[in-house]
Amino acid sequence: MTKVATAAFMVETALAWAGLWMWEFVRPTPVPEGEAGPESPALAVFALPVLLPLLAAASLCFVCTFVLPTTVLARQAGTRWGGAGAWWWVPPASAVVTAFVVAVVGAATGLAHGGAAAPAVHLWWWLGLTAATVPVALVTRHSHLRGAAGREPLRARTVLGAGCGGVAALFTGVGLVVAALDAVFG
Repeated sequence: MTKVATAAFMVETALAWAGLWMWEFVRPTPVPEGEAGPESPALAVFALPVLLPLLAAASLCFVCTFVLPTTVLARQAGTRWGGAGAWWWVPPASAVVTAFVVAVVGAATGLAHGGAAAPAVHLWWWLGLTAATVPVALVTRHSHLRGAAGREPLRARTVLGAGCGGVAALFTGVGLVVAALDAVFG
């Protein structure tokens, strides 16, 4: 379950990175002549072997902090109040787990630095972490339910391969459409 969740979060991160990369093409910043900018493929080739292990470690920390407690809480809530195994318990459980973590980290940071951040900062962190947790928790829940039903659960390499392939296909298609529109309309 942890491997599938980590793979799902890595795919979610790849989707976010690809979106930011495409945004860089839409809103380019001027790069001085002769320097390799952020869109340089050479920079990506050298940075990728360093970033992938760091991304895997960060994904595992995210999964252990947010996704696994969310899936456990959703399963317990579904068992207690009906609808065990239903997908609709995941978003509220994610909201509760992320609110707890944001509150604890916000209180600890406020005590350590002698002042609390504005409530809007905590709200944005809570919304962002909840939005990042829900899709990964739903994939993890689906894999668990497949295993409980006697079917083969999802494999991490399948989630990672199909997910990253889908991200690559999506943004290749978007890039081709944008290039075609640019060629036609200038």
